[in-house]
Amino acid sequence: MAEDGNDGDCTRFQEMTYWTNFKSFRFFVFLPADFLSQIMIPKIFSEKLKDILPQMAVLKSPGGATWDVQLVRNNETLYFREGWKEFAEAHNFKENDLLIFKYERDSCFNVWVFDSRSLCEKAGSYFVWKSASRKNEAGENSQLKRKKHTGDSVDAAVHNENPELEGSDSELDPAGASMKKSRRKTMCGLRTSDAEASTPYTDKSPPSAAEKERPVPIADRELTKESFKVVMKNNNVSNYYRLSIPAPWSREYLAPKNQDVELRTDDKKWTARFNLEPRCGGGVLVSGWSKFVKDNSLKEFDVCVFQLVSQKDEPAIFDVLISRATPQVANQPSSKPFSV
Repeated sequence: MAEDGNDGDCTRFQEMTYWTNFKSFRFFVFLPADFLSQIMIPKIFSEKLKDILPQMAVLKSPGGATWDVQLVRNNETLYFREGWKEFAEAHNFKENDLLIFKYERDSCFNVWVFDSRSLCEKAGSYFVWKSASRKNEAGENSQLKRKKHTGDSVDAAVHNENPELEGSDSELDPAGASMKKSRRKTMCGLRTSDAEASTPYTDKSPPSAAEKERPVPIADRELTKESFKVVMKNNNVSNYYRLSIPAPWSREYLAPKNQDVELRTDDKKWTARFNLEPRCGGGVLVSGWSKFVKDNSLKEFDVCVFQLVSQKDEPAIFDVLISRATPQVANQPSSKPFSV
């Protein structure tokens, strides 16, 4: 009996360590007949992570494209709902397909798709690209709009960043990456526009070391205790389109809750979703941030200063000052604060 008790204690310790200290978590789902309306997240998963799961999350396709999706709780059960249908239709899911989800505490679920008959990954899931926009201004409901794929999916997959891989940026065979550009353009009748939209630089002159450093002191001069700065990285301005807000600053100046925040610059406004990460006290901007990035042509190594102009108990409003690093826009003036 003592051995059984020790085994039980060991199991409980393992469970606690996994759910408390691990950085990522996985679960799988077999798609039911009515999978287009919503998908249930396993109850143990949603219960163990209820304090850190956001209300809005990102689903990342194997090929790198992302969709915003709403998490809805109903009678202690959590579902993927708004945005899920668009994600499912884009990947041409079928009943009984197996989906593996990996959550990494950053409001993003990586998704892998397996065929129910062959039990192998669906190759087509690596070649799904979309052009999406969310209307989230002046109280409008968020909506997703998907185009048929017209992007160069092969080029995009070759250049896609995949954190699961060692020494490779793609799960395509290296021989596939070396195919001639002319062949890539003709496969599946695709072109390059959508792939380029997810690339930090589409020209041949990325910023020099001096240009990368140039915007930093300019941004530093604008900093106050109510503001913070972020040097844009690849995942801020392409692919994932997420921006982390520093935990110490967030704990002091933002209400500890998920909320919509307003971003203002050059007399224009954008709405983005702030998802709190309760474990560390920080948070991340998800849905809506990508529109701000694209509308303001933000690039890797640009520097943004976020100046809070609201009170802690009010919906957060930021004036965003942008200092440019990229050669194609370096001569443009930095953005000016929003004027009331």
